[in-house]
Amino acid sequence: MSKLTTLPPFEELKAMAAERPEELEDLRIRMTEEILRNAPEDRQRRLKGLVFNIDMVRRRAKNPMQACIRLSQMMMDSTLELREALCMSSPPPAPVQARTAEVVPLRRARR
Repeated sequence: MSKLTTLPPFEELKAMAAERPEELEDLRIRMTEEILRNAPEDRQRRLKGLVFNIDMVRRRAKNPMQACIRLSQMMMDSTLELREALCMSSPPPAPVQARTAEVVPLRRARR
């Protein structure tokens, strides 16, 4: 596995976004390709499909905020699907038996 590019500090990324957006986009593409290259072979096709979907959402969005919201919704949908799959695969919890107890009245303390 080759060494991955290190993500620059936030302030540098912020400056790139404001002043050099093409450089930021090149960094995004380079890091994405590195991750795909270093992923297990059996996962690469799925990851490439995910990158394609992300790129299409970004391309079709009217502005960066809309892209961000739609990508956030994609992640939430994926998380919910995973949650449902995990809940379906595990057996339901065993029912808890009701407990009974005797309630004892307390005396009021004298002052």
